[in-house]
Amino acid sequence: MTFIDTHVHLTDEQFDSDRADALLRAQAQGVALVVEIGDSPEHWSRVLALSRARPSAVRCALGLHPYFALGCTDEVLARLAREAQAPEVVAVGEIGLDYARCSAPPEAQKAALRRLLAACRAWDKPAVIHCRGAYPDLRGIITEVFPDPPRGALFWGVVHCFSGDPEDAAFFAGRGFALGADGPVTYPKNDSLREAFRRAGPEVTVLETDSPYLPPQSRRGKRNEPSLLPEIAATLARVWDMPPDAVAQATT
Repeated sequence: MTFIDTHVHLTDEQFDSDRADALLRAQAQGVALVVEIGDSPEHWSRVLALSRARPSAVRCALGLHPYFALGCTDEVLARLAREAQAPEVVAVGEIGLDYARCSAPPEAQKAALRRLLAACRAWDKPAVIHCRGAYPDLRGIITEVFPDPPRGALFWGVVHCFSGDPEDAAFFAGRGFALGADGPVTYPKNDSLREAFRRAGPEVTVLETDSPYLPPQSRRGKRNEPSLLPEIAATLARVWDMPPDAVAQATT
């Protein structure tokens, strides 16, 4: 089975002692490729460096997390436009809205997100969207910016670490966005989340670990890493009543 972990943070300091080994462990579990996320300008250089050092195993996305929405200036967007053209950069992200843990005002977050999503369309790059406590506003912005189906691709992007309800899942899938399935889908109390993915189906789902965050149930309270991606796939295999290798194929 071959997997792609579409969202990791291996340049986080938690991996400073064993970054190479973490990639080897992932490959041993069938995770052939990871997408490293650079969510602020100060991280972009090291994210690009990791991708360039391991071109067969790592690709990357560059973006501006809603935590940094107030820094969405013309200068930053111009730099992002240049950096995003590098062959290692497969997406723009993560970007989005966070009304639960973010000090930036919602209006500033929404303004930044609109600019960044417009840039995704202009640069023909998929978006990696973070959303926490803000699904109604995200739905409105997606409706504005993406009124039409994706051009020449399966998706406009992905709603990373999807945590909405089945109706949210149907909305984003219908608007041309994939749904990112992470460790929380394995948590015993998350029946509603599993139901959202059951209804959405494997055709609109991609797998993520968000390492080192959000470990699956077997590692709750510990550091997450890409080698644990098959546990997420195994949970979805039960949700969809299909073999794990079929989940790997569909999501990859």
